[in-house]
Amino acid sequence: MSTETILIILLVAVIVIAAILIFRLQARAERIKDGFQDRLADVQREKAVLESRLQAKEEYENQMREAAKETSERHAKELEQMKEVFKNLSTETSEAFKAKSAQTISELMKPVQEKFKEFSDAVKESQKDTIERHSRLEQSIKDLDTRSKSVGDEARNLANALTGYSKVQGDFGEMLLTDVLKNAGLTEGVHFETQSVMTDNSGHEIKSESGRTMIPDVKVFYPDDTIVIIDSKVSLTAYSEYMAATTVEDRTRLAKAHVRSIEDHVNELKVKDYTGYIPEGRRKVDYNIMFIPVEGAFRLMLEEAPRLWQVAKDNNILIVSQMTLIIVLNMIQMAWKQHEQEKNISDVYKTAEELMSQLKGWMESYVKIGDYLGKASSAYEDSKKKLSDSNQSVIKKIGKLEKLGIAPKRSNAKIKTGSRLSGPESVIPKELSDDEITD
Repeated sequence: MSTETILIILLVAVIVIAAILIFRLQARAERIKDGFQDRLADVQREKAVLESRLQAKEEYENQMREAAKETSERHAKELEQMKEVFKNLSTETSEAFKAKSAQTISELMKPVQEKFKEFSDAVKESQKDTIERHSRLEQSIKDLDTRSKSVGDEARNLANALTGYSKVQGDFGEMLLTDVLKNAGLTEGVHFETQSVMTDNSGHEIKSESGRTMIPDVKVFYPDDTIVIIDSKVSLTAYSEYMAATTVEDRTRLAKAHVRSIEDHVNELKVKDYTGYIPEGRRKVDYNIMFIPVEGAFRLMLEEAPRLWQVAKDNNILIVSQMTLIIVLNMIQMAWKQHEQEKNISDVYKTAEELMSQLKGWMESYVKIGDYLGKASSAYEDSKKKLSDSNQSVIKKIGKLEKLGIAPKRSNAKIKTGSRLSGPESVIPKELSDDEITD
């Protein structure tokens, strides 16, 4: 193969390769061009969105400016109107307040004075009750011995008369016990109950294990609703016979019979156990009180059986005579008096709290009145300065307009002070003269 042929082949190969390269470059250029066109379209779309948002924002700002302008103008007009109204009302309000202030303060002080009186009365009543309570207690102590002796004598005589009648003796004991309770200052139906059926928290009758209804002779109540049970059905037959006996043998035999009678009643009360049947949740003392109405019968028991009292106490039964019962009842009565005293003190504190609350409210109202008057006075002075007392006042500006030849239409060339006009002159105070206006 000749050299020329080789050169021609090489030239053709170069041309083919160049054509292929040119074709590839053109294809790549087309792809790049398409990509740029897509990007340009995206940019143009974003531009359109931004321009739309910008236009909307400008329109919104224009609307807000217009609204702000309208609001400002409206507020300016309202302010001018309020200045005129305030000027007209300030004088009337001040005079009305002065005219009614004395009456208002008097009305505010009236409930305070009433509460002071209630407080004073409550304190006096509490002091009076305390003095009376101590006086009654002293008198009760002084009369205790005399009363117990006289009642004891009566009880002994009645017991002698009732010998052999246990039911009548029981009724007599209950009657005497009721008298002792009342003499101690307790009230039936309030501080104690006689022959009342014991009930549970639901109001149903309480029965013993044998099925008997539980009816103690007396239930005494403390102020906190604690229940004290008292039984008075002690037989005095043996004691009455003992008192009538004339021989030592009979007296010894009857004294022992008297002790056995008391022991039997202690055992009977132990079985009944009234306090054990008091409903749960109710306060109670830990013992039943067994009342012996005759002091001599109680002393005879202590002489003949010194340990019987302690044995009964160990079984939650407290044997008492009239003397010891009166001491117990006086303690209960003092508890009630203390309860009433505490209630009176509570009422006094409550009245004092109401009084202090009303005083506090009155002082707060009084301070508010002062604040409102101060604000009203300050607003009035400020409005007056804006109208007439400064170089930038409305009056000065109106005078300047008049000097420039602008004046409202009227028959008189000067502004008539004190008149109610529809133009700017309506805000001119009466106290300004025509010379002050034109200066």
